[in-house]
Amino acid sequence: MIYEAIIIGGGPAGLSAALNFGRGMRHTLVIDDHNPRNQVTDESHGYLTQDGIPPRLFRQRAANDVTKYKHVKQTDDRVIEVTKKNNLFYVATKNSSYVTQQVLIATGLRESLPNIDNIEAFYGKSVFYCPWCDGYEMRNKTLAIINPTQAIMHLAKIVTNFAKEIILFTDGTDVLDQAEKQLLKKKQIPLYHQKVIGMKGQDGQVTALQLENGVEVPIEGAFTYVNWDTNFDFLKSLPIERDETGKFKVDSLGQTSIPGLFVAGEAKESFAGQLIDAAANGGMTAKMMMMQQFEKEFTK
Repeated sequence: MIYEAIIIGGGPAGLSAALNFGRGMRHTLVIDDHNPRNQVTDESHGYLTQDGIPPRLFRQRAANDVTKYKHVKQTDDRVIEVTKKNNLFYVATKNSSYVTQQVLIATGLRESLPNIDNIEAFYGKSVFYCPWCDGYEMRNKTLAIINPTQAIMHLAKIVTNFAKEIILFTDGTDVLDQAEKQLLKKKQIPLYHQKVIGMKGQDGQVTALQLENGVEVPIEGAFTYVNWDTNFDFLKSLPIERDETGKFKVDSLGQTSIPGLFVAGEAKESFAGQLIDAAANGGMTAKMMMMQQFEKEFTK
């Protein structure tokens, strides 16, 4: 069987796309290995009618919605390689292989945390990366902002809205100019340039940051930087064009430099966002993919 579309990834972008493909009566396969980036998160926020929902429950409900449409199949598997030959894509997985006209990359991002001892014990509970996602839950607390780039000032402006007090940590860098340092001093916001080497606390609640000079700074929560990429092994056989930051180059439809290969959601933006944004983008990209199919079929 030749599918009209294969979706790699069963998160909000992938399942939203699958829902639209199902309603468009397109023979579609969703391949997902159930290892989402946000599995450490207890609650997701900012999605109308779904505010506060656990991510796993969201995925379960989304998958159930897709199940109603007979043209869409879902399989628990891991994609090993994607190749293209004669305008068709060949998708090899751990357990099988498939052929399709189009492929949608909706994998989300690969995420790695900073090299800070014990951060895994607190990440997703009292240490986060997105103040829009979790700032409300961390309101009225003393919050650390850990970021070695100029983005630390951007985050300071956002997190200040929620926090009782903010403390900035540039994690071993000195990226701020003199005017920014003077502004922080004027606003009585503490600034530490030393590298953060560890976190202390218990039961998921961080209570202090440990610096390389031996100082411990008491806190009640933190927003940290994380590292993301989309350098998935299964794409190595495809010469996909990327920009200087490693982000996929896509057109207005979400199509990569390889015709028929699309990307949606966090993988497209190369930046972690909210469920509602990924779902909206997945649905729109699916419609663009179907329009490409309809155009070819109509003009035959």
